[in-house]
Amino acid sequence: MYGLRYVGLIGLLLFVLAAFTPLANLLNIRMAGQAHIVPSDAIVVMGRGGADSDGVLTNRSLRRLLLGVDLYNGALAPVLVLSGSAPETEARKALAREMGVPDKAILVSAKARTTREEASEIRGLLLPLGRPRILLVADPIDMPRTRVLMERSGFEVRPAPTASSGPSTPESRLGLCRDIAIELSAWAYYRLSGAL
Repeated sequence: MYGLRYVGLIGLLLFVLAAFTPLANLLNIRMAGQAHIVPSDAIVVMGRGGADSDGVLTNRSLRRLLLGVDLYNGALAPVLVLSGSAPETEARKALAREMGVPDKAILVSAKARTTREEASEIRGLLLPLGRPRILLVADPIDMPRTRVLMERSGFEVRPAPTASSGPSTPESRLGLCRDIAIELSAWAYYRLSGAL
């Protein structure tokens, strides 16, 4: 009986910490690591969230694309690699073109369904071209696992995380905590399966 009360109290305490303190934001920033924005061989924008049937990108997918295009326009790499589902990469490519990125500078990786498959497919695109140094564009919570997978695929990774401080409302912080839990579960799965 007392054990259940303690479990409930711990659950309530975790809820309050997650929703009403900057804990989720601090974890998000910590997971991103230090950004290392320097001239590279390619900018790799990882897939995230896809696009709907009208070709409208999700917030996270759009945010990643905007950072990738900004890095490209800053002359930090001659190639922009767009990864994700077919609808996501098509929408991203069209938007990147509208933002001034020439078609010949855009490479697309649209067949992968997992981060591990993305890393393998991007290796097949870039390494034969002699482009091992990449600026990796991903959300902070995705950066640790994605970075390791890209490094194991033969890349020298320079992180370019998208978000800075994180959400400010309790509901958004709870969503971020959920995303962090999902990412940590994915990290554990990849570790157990030997991918990391």
